[in-house]
Amino acid sequence: MAFNDKKTLNGEIQKIALVMQKSDQESNRTPALGLVDTLLSIFVVTPLVIFCWRGSWGFMDLHAKYFPDLPCFLIGMIIHISLAVGQDSLHAAIIRSDKHWGLKIVSHFARRLYTYVFFTATILHWKGGWGLVDSLTHLKTGTDDVVLAEGSHWFLILSTSTTLLLIALKGLRNSIAPPFAICIDKSDYVFLFPTMFRRKCQKSMFLTTLDAFFSVAIMGNLVVIFWRGVWAIIDILLVPKDFKLSCWLSLVLGLLLVGLVFRLESTMKRACSVYTGWRKIIIADCYITLSCIATLLYWRGAWALINIYFLPDDMQLSCLLSHFVSFTALVVVNCSNSLLVRGIYKDGKESNGDCVMFPCRYLRIILDVEDSYESEVLEPNFDSEKKILSKSDSGIV
Repeated sequence: MAFNDKKTLNGEIQKIALVMQKSDQESNRTPALGLVDTLLSIFVVTPLVIFCWRGSWGFMDLHAKYFPDLPCFLIGMIIHISLAVGQDSLHAAIIRSDKHWGLKIVSHFARRLYTYVFFTATILHWKGGWGLVDSLTHLKTGTDDVVLAEGSHWFLILSTSTTLLLIALKGLRNSIAPPFAICIDKSDYVFLFPTMFRRKCQKSMFLTTLDAFFSVAIMGNLVVIFWRGVWAIIDILLVPKDFKLSCWLSLVLGLLLVGLVFRLESTMKRACSVYTGWRKIIIADCYITLSCIATLLYWRGAWALINIYFLPDDMQLSCLLSHFVSFTALVVVNCSNSLLVRGIYKDGKESNGDCVMFPCRYLRIILDVEDSYESEVLEPNFDSEKKILSKSDSGIV
């Protein structure tokens, strides 16, 4: 009995040593993985997303008579609302039922088809909403679709009011996009996304539909107008008489600001963990506003330079290649869901400063999955022991 106890004790000590070694390795690699994730987001995922958006939007512009603003706007919203209402059913039918290898293949293609349909609906919604805002406010554009300052006062009033309303509803955070938000094509991330009031079909289909409608038709459209407003202001202020120079400046300034925003992330996290209430909201909103400006500068510059330099003599071929090649590349790198604009997140909701942490986890999510798989195969009780050890450490401290 003593021999068995000694053997058991040695085994437990080895397990604890393994846990501590694993924790040290994770803590050492986290900053490096965070830097790699940031660089991948800025220089790989975001250019592919911009290429795909530009190709789809540009193709619709070339065939404008088949894509009028109001029908595109309504169709895009209806599809988005329908997918928001049915997200739990889709997840249960496609993700939870793929136990057989044949069903896994069907699930794989069904997820890609879903992403493509949702992305098309997103483009229809945004392009239609963008055009309706321009026409309703009588916004004037010159060559290369650059917004003119003349006659833009109604548009500026609308965009300013929209921004204030978005802040009042604590929804400014929903304006972020790549490079500050990427989403990998992991099963749990494909169909499920939060709505404003987090209603579920099992409780009330009517309330779920109202929740989805509010999330898309109100919050979603406020984000569309906000983006159009900032984009137009950049057109008006940033070298309006020299379009090519304006595009290059927009790209360079955008990249510099993107780098600055990422550099300030840990500082903002500490600030938001110290303050609470309205102070925390103000800090978070200022930081998010800076990130949105950086994003829009980056997107505007890259988008326009693609139009200028990528097959300018054959715009239809340019748009088709931009669309299909970039979408395929995003599927290959497992980031096609980064194309979608969906989900409602409230400003300053998370504690410990997590409300200003950008969802740019690519390698970290993949490696976490691999680590959990290895621990299940090699050491079934690794996760539970790690949790126990972490609780013991926190108690000691």
